[in-house]
Amino acid sequence: MLECVRRAGTVVRAPTYGQNCFIPTKVVFLLPLIILLCVSVSVSGGVSLGAHLVCARVAGLTDKQRAMCRSSPAAIAAVGDGLRLAYAECRVQLGGYRWNCSGVGDGNDFGHVMPLATREAAFTYAITSAGVTHALSTACARGDLPACGCSSNRRRANPSEQFQWGGCGESAYGARFARRFLDSREMEADARSLMNLHNNRVGRKVSELVKDLVRRECKCHGVSGSCALRTCWRALPPFHEVASALREKYHRAKLVAPHPPPATHAPQTHLVIRRSRQNAGIGRQPRKSELVYLEASPSYCEPEPTTGSLGTHGRHCNRTSRGEDGCETLCCGRGYNTVRTVEETKCRCRFKWCCQVLCDKCITRTETHVCK
Repeated sequence: MLECVRRAGTVVRAPTYGQNCFIPTKVVFLLPLIILLCVSVSVSGGVSLGAHLVCARVAGLTDKQRAMCRSSPAAIAAVGDGLRLAYAECRVQLGGYRWNCSGVGDGNDFGHVMPLATREAAFTYAITSAGVTHALSTACARGDLPACGCSSNRRRANPSEQFQWGGCGESAYGARFARRFLDSREMEADARSLMNLHNNRVGRKVSELVKDLVRRECKCHGVSGSCALRTCWRALPPFHEVASALREKYHRAKLVAPHPPPATHAPQTHLVIRRSRQNAGIGRQPRKSELVYLEASPSYCEPEPTTGSLGTHGRHCNRTSRGEDGCETLCCGRGYNTVRTVEETKCRCRFKWCCQVLCDKCITRTETHVCK
């Protein structure tokens, strides 16, 4: 049974609906993320003992991650927020694809380990790293992280304008903590670890990759919102836009190989892009902004636990689309069934004096296409 620490020396059972660690109705999050939600409650009470007890119960953490959990409980709560954000956005970005992030984050261990080193694994690691970095940076800007210091240097944009910079701006704290926390899982000196570390870095740097989306936000101060004085800060782009940029990189991800090759039995130090022709020499190293993967993806048409595929049987498809969500592609050539529904609803309602509400009856016919 999970335990949630509310205040110093007080341990209570995992809360039910309506208690401090609230879990919304019909929403079941990753088990460790529920524990991290409890960490945030314990942080609000300033409880180091609570963080120690909670962190000891999170499955899947390395020793270094567990130590970071105990020493920085507020940051770990933000990490949990970042993981939830990343998993939800992963499903949004790839919702119409054969592999649509189903199953990602559903296990009982902290984080998610993809069984194959595919393009989809590259995207998962990158968006997870980006989500954690984004959540940490946001928490830092709000002042929720005690270890995250903000610059005291404020400047006015114009001497004639009552305007000053505030907040933490583009703090590097989130990226630093995300790197230390997520990269500490990659303890094997092999090609898969090199791939994961590379994609983690791409995710952390995604705010720089979309730096044109960083915007200025201001808050007015003054009588009745007169804006006699404004405090402004640089705000991170919405995470949806960050994830969209990563999806474009997912499409352009590079197939790589370890160097030196495994046959040499020498330590593998870096990755190189695979050449399309035999005996074409050693390829270049991938750019720091490129996602990389080590093996081709399976079809994801049929359920296969060893590859992480849930299949596409029963998935809804778009009959008129030529893209990934089209019935021809999504259903893998198996065909689809068309389900027609007729729904009667009240519409064009109006009030008649006195005292009636009269409505017309409207008929809505819909067609849904489902993969066989």
